[in-house]
Amino acid sequence: MAGKNPNEGTDGKLASNVTGEAITPNFGYGQLTDRDKKIVIEIIDFLREKEDLNPNTIEQLKLRFKIKEVPKKPIEGSEWHYFTKDFKLGQSIQGYRQVKENGKSFLVPHIAFSGDLDYLNDFIKKLVKKIKDMPTE
Repeated sequence: MAGKNPNEGTDGKLASNVTGEAITPNFGYGQLTDRDKKIVIEIIDFLREKEDLNPNTIEQLKLRFKIKEVPKKPIEGSEWHYFTKDFKLGQSIQGYRQVKENGKSFLVPHIAFSGDLDYLNDFIKKLVKKIKDMPTE
């Protein structure tokens, strides 16, 4: 599968390796507007009114703010996780790309990882060995 360069997104945004579309970044707490702060204050006030916090509280917030959550595709259970779970790759989710399959929407994480070159060289050697040692059907 030929990939696209994630550094060639539009408007300086990170891009999907698969489609080339912009990745929606994680929330930037350093870029809060006054309007954003008012929303957070509204949520805090709402939570203060509650005697106890239960799952229903979250559902009430979703209704109040008209939020429809889109499920995130889990990393666990993926091929990436299977092959890299035993390594310390400094993995972090940079943002998400929304896709629709079989009529259902979900968010695909865009993952970055890092490591010293000698560690990454060793990782590749171990990865190749793991693949070679896999049973064939």
